[in-house]
Amino acid sequence: MLRLVFIDDDQTELEAFRGIVGDFYDYTTVHWPVESAKLLSSPGTNIFVSDLYLPPSSGDIIPTAPQRDAAARAAKQVAEHFSRLCADTSRDDKGRLQETMKGISEAYAMLKLQWTALGQSPDHGIALLAELKAHRPEVPFVFYSRKITPEDVIRVLQAGAVDAIRKGALKNEEVLARLASAQEIHNREDVRSIRAHGLNVNVTAIPGA
Repeated sequence: MLRLVFIDDDQTELEAFRGIVGDFYDYTTVHWPVESAKLLSSPGTNIFVSDLYLPPSSGDIIPTAPQRDAAARAAKQVAEHFSRLCADTSRDDKGRLQETMKGISEAYAMLKLQWTALGQSPDHGIALLAELKAHRPEVPFVFYSRKITPEDVIRVLQAGAVDAIRKGALKNEEVLARLASAQEIHNREDVRSIRAHGLNVNVTAIPGA
C-alpha cells in the first residue's frame, strides 16, 4: 500500500481526510507545526498532501484586540450587505448578481483579516513545499485546501506542486483519482527528464481534460 502523508494545522481536517484516503493509502498525519519533524524523519513516503494556508513554523499567532475588532466590523458589514440584498425586491437579476459578487468579495476580505490575524498564509504552505522538494524531490506534492483561490492554484503550480485541490469541491472518488493522477504525472519518464535538467514542471491533472 502506498504511503500518503497529510499536513494540516487543524486536527479535525486531519481526521476528515482519513475518511477519504484511509482505505487506499497507508495514511500518516502531520499536525503542523508541532509535528513538523516527522516530515523528514519518516522514509517511504509516496505522496505529500498539504493544506495551503498554514501558520508559521512557530504556530498560530494570537490576534490583537484591534484585529478582532476589525474582523467583527467586517463580519457585520458582510451580514448587512446580504441582508439588504435579500430584502431589496426592486433589483433585476443582473443587479442582484452584481451585488452578490460584491458581497462575496467583502466576505473574502473578512476571511483574509482573520487568516492574517492568526498568521495563516499561503506563503507558509509554499515555503513548506520548497523545503520538501529540496529534500524529497522524488515525491509528488499536492495542495488540498478549503481556502485556495484561482490565483493560488497558478502560484503553487509555478512553485512545483503537481496539483491543487479545493476541499469540499469534489466527491471522494474524484479526490482519489486526482491523487493517483498526480503520482502518475510526477513519475512519467518525460517529466522526470525535465526535472533532471533543473526545469520546473507546471502540470495539473484534471479528469476529463
